[in-house]
Amino acid sequence: MSVKLFLSSNAILEKVFHGATPGYNPLEVDTFLDQVIKDYKIVESNYLLKKKEVDDLNAKIERLENENSALKLENEKFNQRYGNLKPTENVSQDNMKLLKRIDALEKFLFKEGYDVTKIK
Repeated sequence: MSVKLFLSSNAILEKVFHGATPGYNPLEVDTFLDQVIKDYKIVESNYLLKKKEVDDLNAKIERLENENSALKLENEKFNQRYGNLKPTENVSQDNMKLLKRIDALEKFLFKEGYDVTKIK
């Protein structure tokens, strides 16, 4: 959004026309230029507001990109650290199998005459 303005409202306001006798009525020219200056000031202020919005949005984009990069790095660290974990449903099934096996071994030891509470 690059707008190159050739005039500013002050340049229009301070412009002096050297008139000739058969020229234009200076009062009409001044009145018209006053209207042009009002419009030009509106254009300038809108441009400055939009430029500020664009600058703010660009700063926000940069901040979010940096935050996104940091989160990607953190995600990579977590994947490296916890990537070898099994899904919870498999872990639960594995735990149940182990508990059943421990129960069966305890029953076997009890039948053989060992007190399983005293085994270290």
